[in-house]
Amino acid sequence: MKLTRRLTRRLTRRLTHRIVRPTAACALALVSALPALATSNPPAGMIAINYNRCDSEYTDWGTHLWKDGGIPLPGVTWQSPMKPSGKTDFGVYWHVKADEFGPKTNVNYIIHKGDTKEQGGKDMAFDGAASKEVWVNSGDRKIHTSLADAKAARAAAPCK
Repeated sequence: MKLTRRLTRRLTRRLTHRIVRPTAACALALVSALPALATSNPPAGMIAINYNRCDSEYTDWGTHLWKDGGIPLPGVTWQSPMKPSGKTDFGVYWHVKADEFGPKTNVNYIIHKGDTKEQGGKDMAFDGAASKEVWVNSGDRKIHTSLADAKAARAAAPCK
């Protein structure tokens, strides 16, 4: 009986060292080699707004979007803002068809949760023809046109 237990333990240790450890190391190496997903990569004809919160709590946050002249995009109301399209390492994002904003592609938006508004509570806008993707940090009034700029701004004003 003792001999069987010893043999079982030895065999288990050998298999663990030969199979489990290299497999775990390979998985860790593979995950480490993958780039961090911090952009939503909007498809052709789409515009993306990326949003980062220090607390990573995005429940009930949405974006109110409208065309020039104050006309909301179809299906978007203040009480029912557009819900995020997805999530990346940066935060959440919204993808919107560029042609929804008309020929000038002026993207007008407010990121909000009920009556709590981001970016100083101001109506925000950017040229969707010039910038297909923008980044917004919670508590920052600026619209960043690159991920590097958004990260630099966050580093200058870190989360508390």
